[in-house]
Amino acid sequence: MRSSSIRRRPGSFRSNGDRNSFWLSFSDLMSALVLVVILVLFYMLYQYFLMYDDYAEKRDAMVILQTTLQSTEEDIAAKEAALIAAQSELNEKNAALSSAQTELTAAQEDLAVQQLLVAAAQQAAQLTQQELDRQATELQQTLSTLDEQQQQILLQQAQLLQQQGQLEDQQSQIEQLVGIRTRIIASLSEALKSAHISATVDPTSGAIALESDVLFPTGESELSREGKARIDAFLPVYLNVLFSDEYRGYVSEIIIEGHTDSVGGYIDNLKLSQQRAYNVGSYVLADGYPHISDEMRDHLRKIATANGRSYSNLIYNADGTENRNASRRVVFKFRLTDEQMVARLQALLEQGN
Repeated sequence: MRSSSIRRRPGSFRSNGDRNSFWLSFSDLMSALVLVVILVLFYMLYQYFLMYDDYAEKRDAMVILQTTLQSTEEDIAAKEAALIAAQSELNEKNAALSSAQTELTAAQEDLAVQQLLVAAAQQAAQLTQQELDRQATELQQTLSTLDEQQQQILLQQAQLLQQQGQLEDQQSQIEQLVGIRTRIIASLSEALKSAHISATVDPTSGAIALESDVLFPTGESELSREGKARIDAFLPVYLNVLFSDEYRGYVSEIIIEGHTDSVGGYIDNLKLSQQRAYNVGSYVLADGYPHISDEMRDHLRKIATANGRSYSNLIYNADGTENRNASRRVVFKFRLTDEQMVARLQALLEQGN
């Protein structure tokens, strides 16, 4: 009996070993499942933050585009109003021409009547030669007057044709100029974004501000190593847009402006802002500057200026307090030839009026 009981014990041990192995496998499986669930949750959170960042960028871009569109629509409305006024003036002159032509027709009818009178006078035997000479003189004067009127009408027609040509040229120039600044601003924003350069383009003027704290040590005017690196990354992208075949003919000036905060005196800050703008210009316009081509540097030298504004154009927070970090900056601006051309167009319109 004892030997039979002893023989059954090894089987009992094997049963307990299998049971322990089963629970170990089940525990590993549950651990793996929990790990998978945690990974899925982390992935969902990652996707959520990615979608949120993309939404914020698109929302900001939409606000900028709406502001730009509103400004463009206002410019177009103003220029259309000027064109309508010019068209009204042309209509008035056309009416004057029609009136002159009516007078010419009446004068021609008068001439026909005079000719009939002359014929009748010639047939009348009782009329003297002196009377005939007098009538001939009057007829000649009438013809001379008609010739003068005809010359005036031809001159008015030539003036109207010239004014019509000027209006067509003005309309063509206006159509060409509308939207140039808007397209340049959009191209700059896209180029800076593609180059992964953190800089904000003003949606109205196209000005780009670089913080002075990044470019210069505090209170100094010499460019830091980090500042030069920032300029080296920014300037080629900026000039590749402005000096492209599409926009080069419209860009008449590039302005480098230095700005400070209100700490310190105006004159000291004026000197500091001027020196900072000058040093940025000297750095990028030097013969050995390697980040732009020689042709690009030569053209930039012709149109670039550097100015200091001290603290005359501060940046303020929403609560009205001065934002000193934002106020300390170097701004790159561009000026277009269209500003001068629009002034000339306005002068022509005033001259026509």
